[in-house]
Amino acid sequence: MPSNKNGFSEISDYLGNLSKVDPKKLSLESLEEAANFYLKQLLPNIPKSLLKKKHMRDQIKVVVEDNAVKVQFEGTAFYWRFAENGTTKQRAQHFASGTYEQNKEKIEEIMTKKILDLWEG
Repeated sequence: MPSNKNGFSEISDYLGNLSKVDPKKLSLESLEEAANFYLKQLLPNIPKSLLKKKHMRDQIKVVVEDNAVKVQFEGTAFYWRFAENGTTKQRAQHFASGTYEQNKEKIEEIMTKKILDLWEG
């Protein structure tokens, strides 16, 4: 009996494993893991107010909704953009965008690794 060593059976098994993975679950899990990493990196960079009120640092969390993963502020959601982008009387601090730019490669690596790990079984 001739041996079939053209690799078709291996790729067939691999594609069969890929078809078993739920793409929605896969993408949400990888996004959530990357968002948690981003949140951990962002917390030390969030400016703290000198006033004795609620602070943005205490109001941030990762939210997983229907088809989206968000890093968002709860009670201070309206005000974070003033510290991020600045106003006429306050200079921009760019804490959110700066943290993302510094960690962009690591975030992409976390997402890619999670996707590849789930695909491989």
